[in-house]
Amino acid sequence: MSKKLLYDLNGTKNGAFRRWLDNFKGEPRLAWYPSAGEDFRDLLYLHPRFSEMNPASKSEPQSPDIFLHTDYYPRSSSSFLDSRTIHQDNRTTISVESIEELPRCDLDLDSQIIDFPQGSNTTGRVLFLEINILSNVLGNFSFPVVYAFVENAAFCAKKILPNEGRLSHIVNVRFGGGCGGGGKSTGIWLLNILHKVNCEVFVSDSHYNRQLGDERIYRLYPSLAGNEDTSQLEQIRVIKSEGWSGHGDVKWNILKRA
Repeated sequence: MSKKLLYDLNGTKNGAFRRWLDNFKGEPRLAWYPSAGEDFRDLLYLHPRFSEMNPASKSEPQSPDIFLHTDYYPRSSSSFLDSRTIHQDNRTTISVESIEELPRCDLDLDSQIIDFPQGSNTTGRVLFLEINILSNVLGNFSFPVVYAFVENAAFCAKKILPNEGRLSHIVNVRFGGGCGGGGKSTGIWLLNILHKVNCEVFVSDSHYNRQLGDERIYRLYPSLAGNEDTSQLEQIRVIKSEGWSGHGDVKWNILKRA
C-alpha cells in the first residue's frame, strides 16, 4: 500500500512527514516521477485545475495527494537544496516551503545502467519537501513531495514492490536524460510494473525503445521484467512538450483492466 511504502521511507523519524502520514485518512494517492532531476512540472500537470482546463477524452482518475520523485543525482549542487526558489519565470514560481531529512536509502549504482556510478554527496539522501507553486494559470497551491536520491530501477525492485507500493500515477518523461542525471535506460521496464502497482494514469513521452541499460535491469531485477506491453494503455490526453520532453508530445494514458 502507499502508506506502507511511505512509512518505510520515514523510518523512525517523528517530524513533519510522520505527522502528515498519521493525519492522512485512508491511503494517499501517490504519484511517482522516476528520473525527475530538478523538474517539478508533474505537480502542475497532475493538478486537478489542469485537468479541468484541459479535459481528457474520457473520465480521468482523481489527482495525486502526494508525489514521490527519484533520481540518483550525480551533481554536487541543486536548485532546491541550495536555494528556496526552484524555478521562476513570468508565468510560474516553484519554491520550497520546508525540508525534512529522512533516513538514508543507499541502493546499488550500476555502471551498466547509469552514466555516473560514483553518484555524488547527494546520492542516498531522502527528503520530505513542501513545495509551493504560484502559477498565473493554476493559482497558488502546495503539495508534499518525497525525494529519494536513488537509482530508479533499484528503488522500484527493492522498495516499491517489496512494500506493495500503490502508485496512482507514474510519469515517464525524458527518462534518464536531460531532466535526470543521465543513464542507459529509457525506462521501458515501467510498462511491466503498471498493473503490479495498481497504476491508473501513465504519463509518458512514449520513448519505449529498449537500451542496454534496460537489459541490465532485467538481469539484476527480474521482478521488473516483462513483455513491455503498450496495448494496456488507452490515451486520453496529449499536450505539446514545450521543452518537457526531448521525444515529442506527452500523452496521458489510463490503464486498461482485464
